Amino acid sequence: MTKNLVSPFKVMTLMAVLVSSGMYGCSKIDMPDEVVRAYQRAILINPGLAEVHYNLGMAYSNRTMADEAIAELKKSAEIDPNYKDALFQLGLLYTEKGLLDDAVTVLKSAIRLDPNNELTHNKLGEVYRFKHMFNEAIGAYKRGLEINPKNGVSQYNLGTIYFEGNQANEAIDAFKKAILINPSYADAHFGLGQVYLNKKLLDEALTEFKKVTDINPHHALAHYHLGLTYYARGDVVNAIGAYRKSVEIDPKNPKAHFSLGVAYADERLFDNAIEEFSTVVKLDPSNAVAHYRLGKAYADKRVLAKAVSTVQKAAAVHYNIQNPYSDKRNLDEAITSLQKAIEVNPYDPSVYFDLGSAYSQSRILDEAANALEETVRIDPNFAKAHYGLSIIYDRKGMKEEAQREFLTYQKLISECKK
Repeated sequence: MTKNLVSPFKVMTLMAVLVSSGMYGCSKIDMPDEVVRAYQRAILINPGLAEVHYNLGMAYSNRTMADEAIAELKKSAEIDPNYKDALFQLGLLYTEKGLLDDAVTVLKSAIRLDPNNELTHNKLGEVYRFKHMFNEAIGAYKRGLEINPKNGVSQYNLGTIYFEGNQANEAIDAFKKAILINPSYADAHFGLGQVYLNKKLLDEALTEFKKVTDINPHHALAHYHLGLTYYARGDVVNAIGAYRKSVEIDPKNPKAHFSLGVAYADERLFDNAIEEFSTVVKLDPSNAVAHYRLGKAYADKRVLAKAVSTVQKAAAVHYNIQNPYSDKRNLDEAITSLQKAIEVNPYDPSVYFDLGSAYSQSRILDEAANALEETVRIDPNFAKAHYGLSIIYDRKGMKEEAQREFLTYQKLISECKK
C-alpha cells in the first residue's frame, strides 16, 4: 500500500525538481500550485513519510514561504533524525531568517551525519562569520578545504575571515591561494588589494585593484579603492579619475562622493567639491563630517573668489577669523551646512569655530560669540577660538572679556612653543 502512495508522489517530486531548476522557465516563486497540493495530499494520506515533508518544505522554500518550509523540514528531521539533507536545508533557511544559533545547531548535526560534506562545513563557516565567531569560522572553512583544497571560493572566504579578524598575513596567503586556483577571481584580487592598502603597501594594492578593474570594468568598489590608493600616494589627479569612475557606476555610494569631494577641495575645485558634498548629505543626512566639509567648501570658495592673499596670510599667522567672503548667498549656505553638522554631531569644536567665523563675517556678533564660546567649552585649549573671541568681544565693547581671551590665547601659544 505504501508503495502505491509513494509512486505518484515521486513523479510529482521529479516535476518539482524540474520546476525549481528552471527547466520550465519558471522563477523561484513560480512553483505550480498542483505540485504543492500533491505533497499536501500525500502527507494527509501518510503523514509519517519524512521524504514527503522534506519535498513539501522545499516546495514552500521555492515559493519563498520560509516559515512553512521550516515547519515541514523540522517535521522531516523529527521523523528521520538522520535526514541530513533536511538538516542542511534547515540550516540555510535559519541563516536567511537570521536565526543563527538554530542554524549552527542543525548544520553541526548534519556534519555529524556526513563529516566529509564540504558544502556543510563552508555553510557553517559562513554562519560563524555572521556571529563574529572568527576562530570557529576559520576552523569550519579549513575543514572544508581539507576535504577539497581546490575550492577557490572557500579560500576566498577564509581570506575574508582573516581580514575581518585583523590577521593580515594569513589573509594575504588565503587570497593568493584563491587566485592561484582561479587567476580571474576578481573578489580575491579585491580582497588582497584591501589588505595591501591597510598595510600601506600602496604599489601592491594598486596592482591588485587594477587587476580587478581589468577583469570587471564595472566594479565600482575597485575603482573607489583605486582612488583611495592613488590619494594615499599623493596622486590627487588620478584619484579624482578613479573616484569619478566609481560614482558613474554606483552613484549612490556616499563614501565615493565624499572622497571625490575631498580631492576636489584639495585641487581648489570648490564648485565640484560643493556638488559632491551636497550629494553626500542627500544620500546620508546623518554624516556630520560631510555637512562640515560642505560648509568649508562654501567658505573656501568665497576666499578664492576674493583672492585677497595678504589677508589670508594674515589670518594664517594671527589666527584672524576675519577672512574675506564674496556673496551673501554662499555665506548663508556655509552657515546652514555648519549648523546641520552641529545637529548631527554636537561635540566637534572645529565646526563651532568655523560657524563662529561665518557669523562674524555676517556681522552677527552674538551668534558668533556663542559659537566660539561653545568651541572653548568643548576644547579649552583651542587657541584660535580664544583669539576670535577677543575680537568679537572687542567689537561688542566688552573690553575686559576681550583682554581675558587675548591673554588666554597668548598663554596657549607660548606653551605650544616650549
